[in-house]
Amino acid sequence: LWTKFRMLKSQQKPSGLLVPIMATYPWEYVGVDFVGPLPRTAQGNAHILVFVDYFTKWVEVSALREATAAVVADRFMDNIVAWHGAPKYLISDRGTPFVNAVFDTLLRTLGTEHRLTTAYHPQTNMTERVNRTLKTAIRAFVGSLHRSWDKFIPQLLFALRTAPHASTGDTIAFLLYGRDLATPLDLLLAPALETTQTSMQEYRDDLVSKLGDAYDHVQSCLAESPDVQKKHYDQRHQHVSFGVNDLVKVRNHPRSDGLAGFAAKLAPVFRGPYRVVKKVSEVNYKLVSLHDGKDAGVFHVGNMRPFPHMGLSNFWKS
Repeated sequence: LWTKFRMLKSQQKPSGLLVPIMATYPWEYVGVDFVGPLPRTAQGNAHILVFVDYFTKWVEVSALREATAAVVADRFMDNIVAWHGAPKYLISDRGTPFVNAVFDTLLRTLGTEHRLTTAYHPQTNMTERVNRTLKTAIRAFVGSLHRSWDKFIPQLLFALRTAPHASTGDTIAFLLYGRDLATPLDLLLAPALETTQTSMQEYRDDLVSKLGDAYDHVQSCLAESPDVQKKHYDQRHQHVSFGVNDLVKVRNHPRSDGLAGFAAKLAPVFRGPYRVVKKVSEVNYKLVSLHDGKDAGVFHVGNMRPFPHMGLSNFWKS
């Protein structure tokens, strides 16, 4: 009976369906995240701070010595607001560089709404995918020069910005500037550009027309892309819903500590019980500890399970 129970449990689909984010113009939604720590370079850099625009997929990257709140606030102002304006929404995880009084005050002053992903379920933040691309590109560029990775960031960014994006078919640079960035090879091989524009106003009108067509195309692509992603994602997941006051347990993510004789693989898979106090979204819930009533944070349903006292019948419904 126990073996059958474990087999049935292992065949369950993960909890939670996909809730896609739909950007409608450049720099409406911006994601931010860190990569690292990496090998410290000769310049003292050990972290990469990544910002990405959800609409155009434009990426801003900085090599940093420290991953602190003050550094994030400075780079957000210098690399995003000063160049592209204040975004309507900023999406980050709940790490201390992003969730603190300094950064919260800055965002409130700018009028930017801070949206947080849940712990151990970062799919909402597009920078997670960009980070994987960056790490793959850095490995290709750096080779054995592991302490010189920060020297290659400008070249990596140029490559990202001049390559057609899979979801739109256009380059990131074109969607932001209305023109592709010229490479040295383009200047050598391409014929001189011919234009009938005779004034700044004609150039402006032509640019507005091109960008309008491009943005319409991007919006249609982005509208189709989440539908496709959601279809594939939801086929491998199941809908789960909890109510306020339900008791749940949450997935444990311990780290091994050799000095303390603690092995993460031998730790309990789940911890709890916790009580649901608020449904934050279709897939996120705010929990408090049942033992002391302290705030436990916001969790994605993929990391939650009904507490055993609810019984097997309720377990299978989840």
